[in-house]
Amino acid sequence: MTDVVSAPQEEDEPRPPLPRKMSSLRTRPAARRVPTANRVTIAIPKPSPTSDVTSARSASGAGIQSPELNVTSTPWSKKLILTLDGGGIKGYSSLIVLQALMQEIAQVEQDLDPRASSSAQTERIPRDQIPEDVFREDQYLPCHYFDYIAGTSVGGLIAIMLGMLGKSVDECISEFHRQNKNIPLTTDLAGGATIDFPLLYRRSTWPTKRTRAFFDTFAKFSVSSTTRNKAAVAATLPTPVSSRSSTHSNESTGFRKDAFQCQTLAWCTEVERHQPRRPYAFCTYKEEEEDDAGSLVSIPEVAKAITAPSSYSFKPFKLGSGSFVDGSKQIRDPTLEVLKEISSLLDDGEPSIDLLLSLGTDEHQAWFYEKLRAFTSSASTPLSANSTTSRESLLDQERGKKYKTYYRFEAPDVKLGMRKKYYLSEIEEATREWLSSKEQKEQIARYARWLVQRRRERARTTRWEGFALGVRYVCHHGDCKMPERVWESRGDYYDHLERRHGVGRLRAEEREGELDKGRRFGVGDGL
Repeated sequence: MTDVVSAPQEEDEPRPPLPRKMSSLRTRPAARRVPTANRVTIAIPKPSPTSDVTSARSASGAGIQSPELNVTSTPWSKKLILTLDGGGIKGYSSLIVLQALMQEIAQVEQDLDPRASSSAQTERIPRDQIPEDVFREDQYLPCHYFDYIAGTSVGGLIAIMLGMLGKSVDECISEFHRQNKNIPLTTDLAGGATIDFPLLYRRSTWPTKRTRAFFDTFAKFSVSSTTRNKAAVAATLPTPVSSRSSTHSNESTGFRKDAFQCQTLAWCTEVERHQPRRPYAFCTYKEEEEDDAGSLVSIPEVAKAITAPSSYSFKPFKLGSGSFVDGSKQIRDPTLEVLKEISSLLDDGEPSIDLLLSLGTDEHQAWFYEKLRAFTSSASTPLSANSTTSRESLLDQERGKKYKTYYRFEAPDVKLGMRKKYYLSEIEEATREWLSSKEQKEQIARYARWLVQRRRERARTTRWEGFALGVRYVCHHGDCKMPERVWESRGDYYDHLERRHGVGRLRAEEREGELDKGRRFGVGDGL
């Protein structure tokens, strides 16, 4: 385990967002790009007069002691990232570690004053005005504590459920147990991989008949988007505050998340004839340019692509013009690749990532493919090395440049029996036993306090309502010439009211009342 903490530094006033950058991992020519995959750039929310800046309370005032946390006037400028290991079903261990972290977070949230009965809670909006299905009483969601959630293989499936679909950890664990027999599990577990020789029989197609049931669970979820719900929002008028969230489209299963919310990266390996295999990330960022097909890759398709067996007995999963397989043999721990990806999209001036939190297992028996790759790879391509030592060394080189703090919860290697139906219980038992040690309890408590403090700092800003509650604004004036227009921030909506309806002449309390009447919940929410 590595624990790197740097001293807090003062931050200047918030800067305007820099021009969007092309990711350094996206090197394939445009003609060869997968026509339906979301990747390359992130849609940076436009700043508004009331979007970010707030007076931050001190850690002592909030009752939390986290001296290493850099609390600034804009708590959104420094990103918090969670990464989840792959490597077959053993990646499920990351979910058990995360459950322990979220349980500690819930305890801290409930012990503080004011008490937070949900991770969506904010002092800016009265509780009785937030719909029940948006507030989610007694639930504390990872997507409210992290800006990015990334994973490989099974870790990627967990990242999709937590970040893309906004599920709680307990809901994910329940889903894994419900689908125990159908979980897409590669047959070549760590230490058991072999060289792939050409086969004389026909290669199988992914997913198999049994695993299809697991991927069908992703198809039933609907993910809304502001652009896909304008009509639904307009239909709620003239009700000032909807008693429930805006209607979601049952066909909205595209792998894209609102730019104001937690983003998801699902890692796999791209397979191309006569070309070396390379890491590939399906991202929920909104692309700057539309693809030729003009459509989005769906959530079930991404789930299939990141878990397709990499053995020769299976065909790679085809998606658009690309082919993909499980990436855990190449990047079981995606932290280094995620750091490179996200930092290439953010400000280069100083470390823009406050925390890199990695969850995984200690695989003493590396994949044969990993050993061969580490032996044959040259020093000019350090990202291909998958050994723990080399990756920790490369991460340490970026400390102070791209990130401030990195910590990895690395559960010991889990020994599995012969019967697949007991895998989940065996992994849970081994991981919980490791978490019961004094050292792990202290680290869990430390990072729980850290994340709670950051969430509460953010919850005091107007941007929180879009990040956690999916709030958007529509004009409630019946004579408005823009009845179907949706505003993404409170500041943008105020500009409209001031220009079109003269609310600037009203008193401050009346202006706030006018703004509240246009607020709609769940419009940009992926829940």
